[in-house]
Amino acid sequence: MLFTLPISLVALAFQALLVAALSGDLVRRNSSGFVSVQDGAFQLDGRFYRFYGTNAYWAHTMTDNELNTLFSDIANAGFRVVRTWAFNDVPSKPASGPYFQILSGGSATVNEGPDGLQRLDKVVACAQKYGIRLILTLTNNWNPERPAPASGIPRGSLQNDYGGIDAYVRNFKPGGTHDLFYTHPTIINAFKYYVKAVVSRYASNPTILAWELGNDLRCSSTVPASPDCNPKTITKWAAHISGYIKELDHKHLVTTGDSGFFCLGCPKLFANTSTPKRSALDGPSFDGSFGIDTEDLVSIPSIDFGSFQISPEQMQLFPAISGADKTDQLLGNGGRWIEVHSQTSGLSEKPQVLLSAGVVTSSNCRFFVSNDRIEPQPDKVPCYGVEDFEATYAVSSWGSAALNGNVDVLPFLLQWIQIQSRLASRGTTGGLWEKRQEPGRYDGAATNINTRLFALDAPPI
Repeated sequence: MLFTLPISLVALAFQALLVAALSGDLVRRNSSGFVSVQDGAFQLDGRFYRFYGTNAYWAHTMTDNELNTLFSDIANAGFRVVRTWAFNDVPSKPASGPYFQILSGGSATVNEGPDGLQRLDKVVACAQKYGIRLILTLTNNWNPERPAPASGIPRGSLQNDYGGIDAYVRNFKPGGTHDLFYTHPTIINAFKYYVKAVVSRYASNPTILAWELGNDLRCSSTVPASPDCNPKTITKWAAHISGYIKELDHKHLVTTGDSGFFCLGCPKLFANTSTPKRSALDGPSFDGSFGIDTEDLVSIPSIDFGSFQISPEQMQLFPAISGADKTDQLLGNGGRWIEVHSQTSGLSEKPQVLLSAGVVTSSNCRFFVSNDRIEPQPDKVPCYGVEDFEATYAVSSWGSAALNGNVDVLPFLLQWIQIQSRLASRGTTGGLWEKRQEPGRYDGAATNINTRLFALDAPPI
């Protein structure tokens, strides 16, 4: 058994929830209302609202026909929510392809033309056509600088190739630390200027489920942090920006987008410091090392729900257990991570969303590109991945655990298979990235199957 959770029970609950969702009891695709949070749970039209979906960060780079196919496929698969990038920062106008903002020479210029935010308009319109709701992410913690000449992977193929926090720092404070994004007035105002351009554009559109401040917010990235950055730095920034968004748009939900790291025992700005202490949990995921205190972030009044992510290859969630099987730990820790965030949901009385979850398999580890890189590791560097069936088992189990956890304030599942073969391949072409479509690519839960098969893909009862 790979997991410490009661797999048979969560699998049964997961299957029951999916069947109910398909019948329309929990999810209403055609509602024109806004999703809200009431009594610690998502609601739509006054009823309890459950959702699950996928990530398509590249959606705005697609042609109109490709967009239509993408959202048609997602809708036909039974998924209800798509998380996508609502930013595309560049240092200069690219030779081809969309871009939303030029960050150059200490200034910022928003592109509202046909190759700019009008492409995002197309994404929103297409999602609305198919009854899909969107979580729009406003920036990214990860943006490693491309060397000259540029990498052979086409622009926009990688999720970290759309600009983001480091693009702001490189433009406004060259040589500065990553956390200047959270503290420097000029950078904060530049980001707010962009936020206003995007948020105001869709403030009255119920297709938007939520605004996400930034993907995987941290004190550092490929650009290092200053010694002064700590969880309070990012919490103060998140309170300021989320409050600003609420001034622009009071109808939509807001979340931070962090990966869910804790700072147990740290002084809080917003969380109730009298919250009962948890059992001891060790390691950087719980001591504030990443500059994130997810309990404090979700307690900000202008943050409506918490967020977390699972990427076992890029984050060690729990200390390694000597002598234990590596795969068992890697996959089992995902279930434990969901469990502790289910507890956070109960303590904060706000829902939690698993924004992304994925596992690299042995068949594609050679093509995996981590957040801090622009190309895969050299062939001479050993790579590690789980077997395809283990990845399918993990994703199904994590989904079951998420949908079954802490029933009253359930952490809702928004699933991202990082190594999707069908949907992901639509967004990238050429060179190395064509290898995504090779035989043996991961094609498990949430890829190329519908929700009924997804339910059946859960671990055996």
